[in-house]
Amino acid sequence: MNWTDCTDDRCQIHLGEKQGSGWYPQFTQRLRKPSVAHDHDWRQEMEANPGEDWAPQQQPRQRRARRAHGNLASWEHCFNDNCKEPRWEKVDAGYYPRQVGEKGTLSKNDRREQKKRKVVRTQLGGEGSEKTIPDVEAMKRQISDLRSQVDRAAQIIVAKDNDLERLDKEKEKLQQAYNRTKQRMRQIGGMLWKEGV
Repeated sequence: MNWTDCTDDRCQIHLGEKQGSGWYPQFTQRLRKPSVAHDHDWRQEMEANPGEDWAPQQQPRQRRARRAHGNLASWEHCFNDNCKEPRWEKVDAGYYPRQVGEKGTLSKNDRREQKKRKVVRTQLGGEGSEKTIPDVEAMKRQISDLRSQVDRAAQIIVAKDNDLERLDKEKEKLQQAYNRTKQRMRQIGGMLWKEGV
């Protein structure tokens, strides 16, 4: 195997040739057929000047830097519903954009997030000024929900308190019965002792 065909950068066998040339071959999808004319020219040059390094003096290919998703397209042109970057713009708008121009419905989770975000604040004004006012109807709903939760908790507390009172009364009755039984047992023991049994 020629070192120009070795695409493993950690290969110790071809490492010296790769470092000497400054070029590390990369794996490509299609295989290139070798050019007979190129090989012939290369052999002639090598035979004419023996001892020189005849590795191709190519610079390694530089990968282009990935552009950020937001620089490629606005959120209205991102048709992947699961894409994380423009998620909040889609949630705030209330739909997923589609290629045909239709509007896709939000998932259950995103609808919940949209409701939460609407409850927190409503934006007024343009981009330069952000003023927030509370959503009164949403706050009223939250307050009524909290009141119903407090009422349910109070009912549970009252029921548990009644159970505790009932158990305390039963404990007192059992304690009295125990004391009476204990006293009766002493009387019986005293009578048996007197009789000498």
